[in-house]
Amino acid sequence: MTEEGTHGYWGDLHRTDLTPETADISVMGIPFDGLASARKGAALAPERLRYWSRHLTPFSEDRTRLKGMTVCDLGDIEIANPEADFVKARQRIETLPNIPIVLGGDHSVTIPVLQGQRERYRNQRLGILWVDAHPDLCDFFDGSRISHANTMRRALDFGIEPHDVCMVGLRSWEEQEIDLIENGGIHVYTAADVAERGMRNVADSVYNILNDCDAVHISLDIDCLDPSVAPGTGIPEFGGLTSRDVLTLIKSTEDLPLVGLDVVEIAPPLDPSESTVFAGLKIIMEYIAVLARRKMKQG
Repeated sequence: MTEEGTHGYWGDLHRTDLTPETADISVMGIPFDGLASARKGAALAPERLRYWSRHLTPFSEDRTRLKGMTVCDLGDIEIANPEADFVKARQRIETLPNIPIVLGGDHSVTIPVLQGQRERYRNQRLGILWVDAHPDLCDFFDGSRISHANTMRRALDFGIEPHDVCMVGLRSWEEQEIDLIENGGIHVYTAADVAERGMRNVADSVYNILNDCDAVHISLDIDCLDPSVAPGTGIPEFGGLTSRDVLTLIKSTEDLPLVGLDVVEIAPPLDPSESTVFAGLKIIMEYIAVLARRKMKQG
């Protein structure tokens, strides 16, 4: 990581002398889109996110100073054989002593991330804030049980309880997901709900649910955003969240027991402007700002 930029990687927060044991955050990429069912390109996102992170400043939009936060970028976990290599990704997550930020990749890469988080917080309530156009609750899809449409279904198999899952931004469904959505105990807030109720109201409901958990992981598929904002994704869905909706939701998590974030399905080749990449970067940096404010409160 020696390329020159306006700043260092991750807005000057990355330090090469740090390890996961000494940094607040571990960043890792999983550049894999082999289980995406439609358009490819998400495998290129980690490289582009890192590249443009050198042009960010160590401030949030409300001028929270981020220099008190430290990042150790662990590079990429390569996936050649998902069945075998997802095990490596899970093991990397479950042994981390700090907060992971994972750069996908299609949403299938979140399967080992959530399994690793379940192991890290075994015997505790692990809550999931799922921000996505799709629930990804299919049991079997496109010939696979570990495709990007199976991710949350596998998470439930790992022992994450449905009542500890909040899904925000949904607006697309498969027949095999409907029973779980309607009767499974998952808390669902569609994009239409957000438009009608307002994100602050929805975010308050999410907070009240996840505040009962011991740990909370956020999984964010960039297609939660309306494609007018983030067109560079495999399956864009019209009628999505606004950029302000998503930032409001991220900021509302400040007092939750946050333990990780993954940002997936950014496909740079599908958006020559790279505005989708910058959307992902903004979300990541505002998440870091949430952690920074929490750290300041704690001492």
